Amino acid sequence: MNTIARDPKGYYAILGLAPGADSGAIKSAYRSRVKVVHPDRNASKRAREEFQRVIEAYGVLKDVVRRAEYDTFGQEATHDDDEVVAGAPIACCGCGALTAQPRYVVYHWVRSYLVWAKTGTVEGIFCRACADRAAVRASTATWALGWWSLPGILLAPLALVHNLLGGSKPRHENARVLIRQGRAFLGRGELELARSLALQARRFARLPDDRARVEDLLHATRDVSDNRRLKTRWRLGGGVFLAQGLPLLALPLTVGVFALIATKPWDQPVSTSAPIAMVPARSGEIRHVAVDNLKVRMAPLGGAPVLTLLDRFATVEVTADPADPEWVKVRTPSGIDGYVETRSLYAGSGGRFKEQWCNENRGAQPSAGEILTRRVGGDHRLLVHNEGRRDGVVKLKTMAGNTVTAFYVPATYHIGIGGIPEGTYRIEFATGARYSRGCGIFMEEMQAAMLPVTLTFKYQSAGTLRSLTHIAEISLSPASDDPVQPQPLPTDRFAMDD
Repeated sequence: MNTIARDPKGYYAILGLAPGADSGAIKSAYRSRVKVVHPDRNASKRAREEFQRVIEAYGVLKDVVRRAEYDTFGQEATHDDDEVVAGAPIACCGCGALTAQPRYVVYHWVRSYLVWAKTGTVEGIFCRACADRAAVRASTATWALGWWSLPGILLAPLALVHNLLGGSKPRHENARVLIRQGRAFLGRGELELARSLALQARRFARLPDDRARVEDLLHATRDVSDNRRLKTRWRLGGGVFLAQGLPLLALPLTVGVFALIATKPWDQPVSTSAPIAMVPARSGEIRHVAVDNLKVRMAPLGGAPVLTLLDRFATVEVTADPADPEWVKVRTPSGIDGYVETRSLYAGSGGRFKEQWCNENRGAQPSAGEILTRRVGGDHRLLVHNEGRRDGVVKLKTMAGNTVTAFYVPATYHIGIGGIPEGTYRIEFATGARYSRGCGIFMEEMQAAMLPVTLTFKYQSAGTLRSLTHIAEISLSPASDDPVQPQPLPTDRFAMDD
C-alpha cells in the first residue's frame, strides 16, 4: 500500500519492509521471517520473543483497516469491528486527505522479462483522484513493460482491461472500511456523511456481520434524509478512462499492422509446386535450383559427364547467354562451371523459397532422443546434456565428414543415445526452435557449432564388463570456465546433405 505513514512500533521493520509495502510483499516477508525466528528452528533465547513480534506485526499489517489506521495515525487499531467506538477518520493513502468516499482498490501491473513475466498490484484505500492516478500508474507500467514475453502477451491485456474497469474492490474489505469511516464521522457529529457512508457500505456488505453493522449505523443516523446522500464519484468515465481506453482500442489495429509486416502478403514467393515456366536465361542472372539432385554436366547434352550435383534451392549464376533454350551454363556455389537444363531453374535466390518450403514440410515435432539419421549401428552409448533454453540436434560425423547418426535433444534435457558404432567422430550440433524435418534445420533462432574435440569408441574384449560410469558425455552449453568451448559453424554447412 502506498502510504505516507510512519512506523513507530516497527511493524514494517521487523518484517524487513519499508513503510507502505503492499499486501503481497507483506505476506512474502512474513513467510520468510517466520521460518527464521520460529522457536522450533531457532535456538536463540530471543527467538520466542521475536516470533511473537512477527505474529503481532503481521496481524496488524495483513488487515486492510488495521493497517490503514496504523499507517494514518502511527498506532494500531484500538477497537475491533464489533466495538462501536468512534475514532478519527482514515485518510487517503495517496494524498493524506480525509474523504467521505474511500475505497479499497487493487490495480494490476505486468512486467515482462523476455521468457517470463512478473505480476504485481498497486493497492490502497484511496480517494477517487488518487485511485485514478494509481490506475494510470499501473496501466502505464503494463503498456511499457508488459508485452515483451509470451506470458506477458496474455497477461497484459487482462491487467489493462481490469484497470480500465476500475480495478478490484473487494466487498468485505470495502464494507469494513466504509463502516469504520462512517462511525468516525458519526462520532464527530457529521451525521449526513455518516449516513452516506452507511448507504455506500450497504452495497458492499454481503456477510451477515457486515450487514448488521451497516444497519446499526443506519439506525444511528435515521434522522437524516436519504435524499441528502452524497453523489458517487466512482462511476466509470472521464479523462482517466479515455487515457486507458483509447490505447486499448488501438491494440487490434497495432496487432494487425505487425501481422501484415510479418507475413508480407504482397511479397509472397511463388510456390515451388507450381508448373515450371520456361523463361529464357540471360548472362549474369541469379537463379535457384527447383529440383532435387540436379546434375551439372560438362556439356549441354543429356549424356554428358556429370561434374557435380546440386541440392534443391541452391543458388547459381548464369555465366553465358544460352545458344540452346533448353540448356544454360551456370556457376555453382563451389565455383564449378557446367550446364544444366533451363527448366530446372527458377528466377531469384533460393533462400526465401527454401524458407517457405521448409515451413510447409516441417512435419511433426521430434520427440526427446529421437534418432533422425542412423546409417551404421553399434553397441556404444553417449550421454548428451542440453541445459540451454533452445532445442538441439546433434550429429556424429566421421573424420571424412559423413554423418553416422543424428538425434534430437530438447531444451533442458539429458539424453542417453545408444547404437553408436566403433570409430572416431567429431561432434556438430545446432540449436533453435521449430525444427523442420524436410530441411533438417531450425526455422527460428538457429545457431550451429562444433566441439573442438573428437570421441573415440572402441570395442572391449568379450570378457570385459562395461561399466555405466564410463559412458562418454558431451554438453551443448558448457560452463564459461570449461576449456572445451563450442566453435561457431555456418548453419549451411551443418544442414549440408551428407
